[in-house]
Amino acid sequence: MKTDVEEITQRTPGFAGWKQEAWLYHCGDGAAFLGPAGYRELKAHPEALAMLREDHRRYGWSPTDIEEFLRGLDRTGEPTAYLFRCSHCNTSLAS
Repeated sequence: MKTDVEEITQRTPGFAGWKQEAWLYHCGDGAAFLGPAGYRELKAHPEALAMLREDHRRYGWSPTDIEEFLRGLDRTGEPTAYLFRCSHCNTSLAS
């Protein structure tokens, strides 16, 4: 039986990002990659937006800078977010 890491790295299509790609995990398992997402797409996934806000808050960004950055996300341009969904609890995640 393959481990989660083997399954993701050997059997799952990857994606190219403008920064280092990271596969997200939730509920102890690799999440399903849904694709690139801009702010417009992320508005339908408030949990994913909250995750991005928290990540940038930890980087020391101000709330104003975070919101400006998030509103500038573009599914087909740069920067973009990468949307995932937990296969177990359906939580939306983003990086």
